[in-house]
Amino acid sequence: MNKLTLFFLVAFMGTGAVHGQVYNWADGEEPFSPDSIGGLYFGLNLGFYKANNSSAAIYGGYGFDRAGAKLDFANSWLNQAIQGNVIARNRTNEAMQATDGEWIFAESDMPGTMRYSPSFMVGFHLRYMFNADFGMFAEINGTQPVTVGEFTIQRTAPSPIPNQSERLERFQIRGEEQRLVTNLGLHRVLGRKAKARSGGSGTLLPYVEMGLNMTFVKFEENFINLGDRVPNVDLTIFYTQQGFQIDQARILTGVGFGGFAGAGGQLQLGSKFTLNLGYIASLEHIKLGDINERNFQHIFVLRAIYLTF
Repeated sequence: MNKLTLFFLVAFMGTGAVHGQVYNWADGEEPFSPDSIGGLYFGLNLGFYKANNSSAAIYGGYGFDRAGAKLDFANSWLNQAIQGNVIARNRTNEAMQATDGEWIFAESDMPGTMRYSPSFMVGFHLRYMFNADFGMFAEINGTQPVTVGEFTIQRTAPSPIPNQSERLERFQIRGEEQRLVTNLGLHRVLGRKAKARSGGSGTLLPYVEMGLNMTFVKFEENFINLGDRVPNVDLTIFYTQQGFQIDQARILTGVGFGGFAGAGGQLQLGSKFTLNLGYIASLEHIKLGDINERNFQHIFVLRAIYLTF
């Protein structure tokens, strides 16, 4: 942990310790810490996760070697799936309803930028509140990001339509992975004093949080869809040409470390039940194969937490 990160964590903790009390200004009472709000909370997280697109490139059809390095076009998984041998060419002929020589697959036909779609996320949340407004928490969330792209095959057979002897047929490539996101941080509720001063109940208040996180990433699936005439093709089978087992292509893993910050609204439903609706941005250095970049990931989360004791 660098000095700047440590400074912010200490400052954040300090603000919670000094100001994290409830004031009943209407009755002229002194500050107090309500035992009915402080304590250990356990909860469930539901939300959506948007992965940074940088690591989606690993599902773009090139594949990787045993060390996780990207392959060149000639040896790429997608090229082998389209025209790497007689079986592959016959399958492509069936998909194209053509014969050898009536289509071309070149590097220019490889997928463009691969992008992750938002994925559903579920997890567990454990929080200890020292008082009504300040606490620390740990949570673990699971999600399965999916990326879908498009590649082409050039049809060269004569066409009955003028000026369309060369046409592009478009097909889908899909990648799937698993992610396990762990956050450890501090939670600070804001505005309770101002709400109490104005006679409000403090039932709905904003919050901020910050901390450190770790994300475990696992390559899961990479396949192409050549249409209804042929079944989907699992691209990881071409890993066996390097002399290893098929399932070894599925265990490419990586870990990301970084920090996060979040904000949202807190709804207090009685003395023990709380809802949080918020946004979290994490800046992580994720390594997956030869992809090794620091980028932002985004989470939109609804937390339902209950005071256990």
